[in-house]
Amino acid sequence: MKEKRFPKIKVKTLSGKDLVLPDDTKGKVVLIGVAFVREAQGMLDSWMDHFQHLCSENEVYELPIIESSFWKIFSGFIDGGMRSGIPQEKHDFVGTHYGDASEFVDALDIKERDHGYVFLVDEEGYIRFRGKGYIDDEGKDKMLERVKGMCTYHGMVADDHQAR
Repeated sequence: MKEKRFPKIKVKTLSGKDLVLPDDTKGKVVLIGVAFVREAQGMLDSWMDHFQHLCSENEVYELPIIESSFWKIFSGFIDGGMRSGIPQEKHDFVGTHYGDASEFVDALDIKERDHGYVFLVDEEGYIRFRGKGYIDDEGKDKMLERVKGMCTYHGMVADDHQAR
């Protein structure tokens, strides 16, 4: 994969904090999930659960993208519904974007908005891995290869990790 920075996006988290990705995660390896439809949540969860199994001490962010500016007037209601369905300890890590996201979508080369996408982002904001849809065995293997040496590793290749 050609080195590409994760595009800057400003959101407000469910806890009410302003979040600018990737700026606010500089110095950390993180997984960022992007979804445009509620039905993509299971897709994101499949990747995020695997990442947290491999790198339990690293942060995971979710970015629901609601592209119609019409829904912005209902953002308090929508975010309230999300807050009630998401554990409070995750509220700092979920930020919804309301309105035009075409530059963000183009920068990430997202073609299918009915899928969930995940991006493994390094300490400098560069994308080191991307996944789409539900995780499969190939996706697990590719993610494992990418996280080696990037995070505190708690997975199956303990010998590689202990050598570091």
